[in-house]
Amino acid sequence: IRDSSVTGVQTGSSDLLTAHESGFPEKTLKSVFPDATGFTARKKQLTAVQAKRIEQTSASKLHANDNPVNFYVAVGKAADNSGVLGMVLLVDTKGPKGAVDLAIGVKRDLTISKVVVVENKDEAALASAAFLDQFKGKNAAASLTVGKDLKYSGAAASGEAVASAVRRGIQLLAEASKP
Repeated sequence: IRDSSVTGVQTGSSDLLTAHESGFPEKTLKSVFPDATGFTARKKQLTAVQAKRIEQTSASKLHANDNPVNFYVAVGKAADNSGVLGMVLLVDTKGPKGAVDLAIGVKRDLTISKVVVVENKDEAALASAAFLDQFKGKNAAASLTVGKDLKYSGAAASGEAVASAVRRGIQLLAEASKP
């Protein structure tokens, strides 16, 4: 991946992050990789076999906007001099009380670096560090199950909706990053 970046268009002065910013979602991406000097948009069409594998391994149906996979490569000063810090995928889910939009950041080794709730119409605790920090360091092989791997103080169905979206997201990135 080249060390070039697409510059973003930042609209409005609101501090609220939205996964569906008009134009390039730079504010949302920077919330996941604040040290990035830029982001390169990528798109990869998944095969039917890949889509089925993601649904099986994530135990979650793909959404209509999941394929092709639209993701962003975070570029900047990386420890390995590759110029790539990781990738960010924007995913959405619906909890029992409303929609939740997430930004999932993964490092080059495909472990989760950060999960950010960018819009939340479900329980406020879904955006808490106590819940979201549990995803750090996990990879596509992790089950990420509320009550087993993850502790969540609110309604289990709300926590599981977010966990399911993260499982789906990391599987999407794992497939999209394959040559």
